[in-house]
Amino acid sequence: MSLRAAIRAYGSHPDPATAMACFVALVLGANGPFYPLYVIAVVGWARGHAAFLTMGAMPLFLAVPALARSRPEAARVALWLVGTVNTVWCMKLFGPESGVGLFLLPCIALAALLQGRLLTLAAVGLPILPLLMPATTFGPPILALTAAENARLTTLNGFSAACLMGLLTLRLASMLRGPDA
Repeated sequence: MSLRAAIRAYGSHPDPATAMACFVALVLGANGPFYPLYVIAVVGWARGHAAFLTMGAMPLFLAVPALARSRPEAARVALWLVGTVNTVWCMKLFGPESGVGLFLLPCIALAALLQGRLLTLAAVGLPILPLLMPATTFGPPILALTAAENARLTTLNGFSAACLMGLLTLRLASMLRGPDA
């Protein structure tokens, strides 16, 4: 079996919403090692090396398909929760001025995969809260950046969050249209 086929088999699930969650989790997990490299390219090694602290969520994203085998709903919740908590952690790491909070927008979209009205409403609302908080709530960032570095990082984060939203939209549209689309 090829690596691609093994990954596809690992991320497959008969339930379309869970299959989408597994796919997104694998994409996020696979991109985990690259984000710090992008940050280093944008702000330089001197300050950017701390971006490797963002990789802590990588194994959690990669574990979502394994969880989906026995607990599909828990896997969908886990994807949303890991994404939200990781983004808030990155807001503390880089500061809200870095634009990393834009990754909360895909977390809001992931709420569409959850079952139950109350759970979905909570999953939509909770990622909005950090966006409403004043930047001072997070305290000083662990990785202090200059205004110019923040501007470059905001561009990178905006582009990355937009690509993730695009991926979610395409997968959700495909899921809604059914297997024959």
